[in-house]
Amino acid sequence: MAVQRYGFIFKAPGMQFLTHNGCLESDDFAATLCGVANVEEALLVAQELLTRHVQLIELCGAFSEAEVEQIRNAVDDRIPVAAVHHSAHMQQRLQQLSPGP
Repeated sequence: MAVQRYGFIFKAPGMQFLTHNGCLESDDFAATLCGVANVEEALLVAQELLTRHVQLIELCGAFSEAEVEQIRNAVDDRIPVAAVHHSAHMQQRLQQLSPGP
């Protein structure tokens, strides 16, 4: 069976999960997107996505492996939780985009 209800959580400074969220829907698919400022908010959002019957949660590359595991545990591994990962080269490029001190 194909995924029909999808959740994506991204982490960035200044995001507030109660206001930085949205849903894209068609007749056959619904994607919920939510921005969070930290992993604690992501844990709450992941649990909320379960109540919306999402079948898969994906996380942006800003989440560490440990944070991904925390989120998997928060949903009791009832649905897949996957994360975007960047190659070492891409990580290097992304660091160049970050403003310096």
